[in-house]
Amino acid sequence: MASSRRRFLELGAAASIGGLASASGVGATQSDGDGDEGDDPEVTVTARQESGDAVYWVLPGERRLSPSVFGTAENPRRGTDLLEARIEQARQLPDPLGEAVPGLLEDLPFLVAAPDEAREPIEDDDSIAQQRLTEPTLYSDEAEVTDGSFEITYEDHQPYDLPGAPGETTDTVALEAQFTDPGGNEYRIDHDHVIQPPIPGYETGGGVLTDGSLHGITGTGSPLFPQVYTYGASWGVGHLEVNGERATEEGMRVVHFMTTATVRDERYRMVLDEEMPLAPAETIAGQIHHTHGVVLPIRPTPDGPVYDPVPTAFELPNGETQPFIHAMWEQDEILEGPFADWEFPGDGGEAPADGDDGTDTQTDIRLVGETSGWQGAAPDTIAGTENPTLSLEAGTEYTLVWENGDGLQHNFAIEDESGADVLETDLLGEEGATQSVTFTASDEMAEYYCQVHPSSMRGALEVQ
Repeated sequence: MASSRRRFLELGAAASIGGLASASGVGATQSDGDGDEGDDPEVTVTARQESGDAVYWVLPGERRLSPSVFGTAENPRRGTDLLEARIEQARQLPDPLGEAVPGLLEDLPFLVAAPDEAREPIEDDDSIAQQRLTEPTLYSDEAEVTDGSFEITYEDHQPYDLPGAPGETTDTVALEAQFTDPGGNEYRIDHDHVIQPPIPGYETGGGVLTDGSLHGITGTGSPLFPQVYTYGASWGVGHLEVNGERATEEGMRVVHFMTTATVRDERYRMVLDEEMPLAPAETIAGQIHHTHGVVLPIRPTPDGPVYDPVPTAFELPNGETQPFIHAMWEQDEILEGPFADWEFPGDGGEAPADGDDGTDTQTDIRLVGETSGWQGAAPDTIAGTENPTLSLEAGTEYTLVWENGDGLQHNFAIEDESGADVLETDLLGEEGATQSVTFTASDEMAEYYCQVHPSSMRGALEVQ
């Protein structure tokens, strides 16, 4: 079935352009199209994650640019030229889309390109990337640990985009998603219906795409995101509840979910195309897949889609509220779908390195590392305390042993008052594994923390 689907996608490429050209509006209701929504879908993918497992809220930030996708400063690719070409293509869409979509791409150029003027060189000989996008986007390396749960079923009825309004598709999605932001605000997505985004170049397989590739050089999805194998993906519109109240009374927003191969490494950086695929040991949670939930600052209107910030309740350092949502579930499970049981070749798990178990070491301090914070274990004065203050004597040697409490990647580091690291350890990602750190206390030591989760896993050092 998957091979026939890929053939349909090849045959449907021209049809997708025709579908955009004949779209007449945003589409407010799901259409039966040529088929019946009750028909069995060609492919069904179901994924979920329960509350208590790792969820990350992605913050606005810079994005490193893949040379294979974006070229170099001397020979840029997928930059201003592509953006202008897509805008010109969008002007050929029938009204109202021919008026609305060009303006949307001007407001949100990252949907299709990385403009030349927003790039700057990276002065780092060890970096694959030679450029970065300086304008903040939702594809940054900055994220905070939060909480939440979701379950989604992607039902892929049609293999390519069809002519008609964006909402005229037989593909469907059943979605339940609840999560929090770093400030503790609570969110729930009320998904309404699937759409075929009227973005030139996008081929979304009817608004739900399964068993395929997205992003990167594919032309579908932002090229700022690496090209990635996708178990299931959907584009739709829906309402957002914030702290129990509907926050989108003035209009729904575009909702994009994807269950994909993992694209964030053990330090939670979004990798480049050249660094894919990631082995389990190279990821934050030791998994080869995860799920993204994105609410974009795009509001459908009778006059076409327009830029409109998502009304979140999370305040950024500049005093403004974050204008988009990008939540990532790092410990999801795929219940149904193509390759749901596939495992990374040769993955047999990691054994703790010799000497890392701490069993033969005289221990002065014991901690348990979890994304929510360091948990004090010993001595008794810190037992049961989250991110306890560690009292040390200058010139005294200490041995600290910490245990990985949740199976995510962590390490132990100490920094001085300026924020410079005094010491740091390797990452440890196996639940129950321990790591021993021996150091001599000095007056310059100010705080200890995990470099992967520096906000939640941080405590003070009092050196006397």
